[in-house]
Amino acid sequence: MSREWNDEEVREMWLKHVWSTIDYWERKGAGLSPRDLLKRMAFSLLSTIDGATVGMPGFILAPRPHPDDRQACIDQGDNYFPENHEASVKADIGGELHELFHEFDPTRQQG
Repeated sequence: MSREWNDEEVREMWLKHVWSTIDYWERKGAGLSPRDLLKRMAFSLLSTIDGATVGMPGFILAPRPHPDDRQACIDQGDNYFPENHEASVKADIGGELHELFHEFDPTRQQG
């Protein structure tokens, strides 16, 4: 029976996709300058966020500043980002992607 993917499953799909994109550009990037390779990698990830990748939906990307940031910016006379803490979003995978990134490295030695 069909069901909705949960947060952990979506996060895992996203991180595995990032690693497959790294693998792709590692194979296809021969002869490219480091900058061109990085530009293509960034473009690929932005395309995925935008929903232009087969098998992956587009993703919502919005600022989620620390709750204290708004007042700190106001106190300093700076502009501040809109708050989205109360947004009702399902499968929000943000917040710990950088911490989990290396866990999904397919070349990582399991120990």
